[in-house]
Amino acid sequence: MITTMQEELVRQELPIQSIYQREQACTATVPIHLDIMGLPEITRANPSLVANARDVVKPWYNEDMAYYINVLRKDGMELPWLEAYEKFRDDWQLDGELCNGFLSLSWRENGEVHNMRYNPIPVVLCNQHDEYGEFYTHDSLTKGGRLIEIIYRNVTDPEIVAMDPEKMRKYGSESGIARIREDEGVAEVVGNVFSSDYHMNMAKALLLRNFAVFYMNRLLTIAKGN
Repeated sequence: MITTMQEELVRQELPIQSIYQREQACTATVPIHLDIMGLPEITRANPSLVANARDVVKPWYNEDMAYYINVLRKDGMELPWLEAYEKFRDDWQLDGELCNGFLSLSWRENGEVHNMRYNPIPVVLCNQHDEYGEFYTHDSLTKGGRLIEIIYRNVTDPEIVAMDPEKMRKYGSESGIARIREDEGVAEVVGNVFSSDYHMNMAKALLLRNFAVFYMNRLLTIAKGN
């Protein structure tokens, strides 16, 4: 039986990146499908695309935070920094406004504004084999309910994604600095992404990641003509 690859983003494919040089502050990276880059600006930056984002992002966030907190508590960790972020709050606002040809996504909480924006500089997206000789997937990142979807890396390292090489080709191109070498267990492509601010609290990067995944999938539906 022939199976069709899911080109839409799955949020667990995009682990939160914790950067050593930023005192392990967290950031989210969400790649942009190549078909989306071909859409006109008037389509990509339509505010109506995120008008109902809350209806989807809220249950995603609550589900992800419940998993995250459960894993940490299994390890006996106290979580005072997460007390205000265990669930999506009714006073949180999600918005988008034109910036660099896309919507700049914003989350407002307690008078603060946190952003997730299009990064005009292409980046290297990377995946590699795990201990079983398979490329990391969103299932392997959370296998057994023991792992947290967070990757620690240097600021100069590629952005980590948990996609198989076939899907990575939909979100980037091979080049002289990035190639898919399945025989070596490494897959790299150069692509465009949305990037969040740096946050010391993983929950903030998690919410922004989920918001951008919603937005990218809405655009991909349009790009595919669905």
